[in-house]
Amino acid sequence: MRTLPAAVATAMAGCNSLDAMTSDGDAEREAVTVETLDAPGSQAGTATVPADEVSFVEFFATTCSVCAAQMSTLAEAYRRAGDEVQFLSVTSEPVGYTVTKGEVASWWDDHGGAWPVAVDDGTALSQRYDATSVPKAVVVRPDGTVAWSHTGPVEAADIVDAIREATEGDRS
Repeated sequence: MRTLPAAVATAMAGCNSLDAMTSDGDAEREAVTVETLDAPGSQAGTATVPADEVSFVEFFATTCSVCAAQMSTLAEAYRRAGDEVQFLSVTSEPVGYTVTKGEVASWWDDHGGAWPVAVDDGTALSQRYDATSVPKAVVVRPDGTVAWSHTGPVEAADIVDAIREATEGDRS
């Protein structure tokens, strides 16, 4: 049986789960670079996870209504904790096939995005942090280990608490 790449499956399934993908523990420590888009709060370029600081990464799809509904919560969390962390939203949709970079940027603008947004073209970041369904949020320490992870809707306070806990733990 032939399986679809994660990005294609995400686009076709919307918010539904993908086949489980895992990575080995050592691979989690390797950095993955994703392409950031020119969109509100975001500049064209790259972002790397893990970074030299704690990272908050939210995986989403433009086809996911739950992801769209979560944007105001993410905006609140970003306002409250954005300076403490690398804050990044990432889509692993097959950009260039089912959606264009311009369509992602337009969706971003339409839903109030105001922080960096990126494309995980090869799904390496999604696989690294087991983003088998969206929305999924992770807080990643500078060594690449996951400090916190949540799939589905989440409250801004929970995101901020997870970021602060990881940031404080990183300083000790």
